[in-house]
Amino acid sequence: MRILSFSLNLVLLLLVATFVIPSCKDDDNAQPDTATIHGTITLQNASLWDTWKDSGDLELSLFPEFVQAAPPAGQGWGYIPAGLLYPGSLEGMYPLSAPSFTDTVTYASGLTQIHYELVVEPKTYSALAIGFRNNSVSNPSTKTATLGVAWDHPTEVSHGLLLLKMDAGGQIITIINDPAPSILTLAKGDNVEINFTADFGFVLTWPFH
Repeated sequence: MRILSFSLNLVLLLLVATFVIPSCKDDDNAQPDTATIHGTITLQNASLWDTWKDSGDLELSLFPEFVQAAPPAGQGWGYIPAGLLYPGSLEGMYPLSAPSFTDTVTYASGLTQIHYELVVEPKTYSALAIGFRNNSVSNPSTKTATLGVAWDHPTEVSHGLLLLKMDAGGQIITIINDPAPSILTLAKGDNVEINFTADFGFVLTWPFH
């Protein structure tokens, strides 16, 4: 009886091990709770950095999924129809809220390419953009000039903006009409390459003042 009891105990231990070992293996292969975006940003008019480098920083930003609503309910980067922000407001395309992720870019004079890698929360983002944040400007709507956004053509610049204004005669004038940013949907464990082009010359046309 002792031999039989010992044999049964051994079989039970082996069965437990059979169920436990695969479980440990599954844990080792589990996807991380984050996603990674990496790539190269080609920077046009990079020589202008020497003029502006003491005025602010380059920032790489991800904007949350777009929700089309008047602030504070609206968020993300997308198309805003006429009258959404206030009665008589013009249509446009730009961010309705601050980015949900921002990383300051380390940049040196003369470089025409920026290599980046971001580890972020896996979810949907309405835009990936690089901008110049001017520390001397207090107006939050003009403080950051968007140098470029990721979109369908990685070798062409888009600022991702549709900006209109109304002149004294009541005529609507188009200031900027660029392609929209690409929407990014990231799952756990994703490692996605996103390359795009930006133009530092945009700081000369952006209404900083």
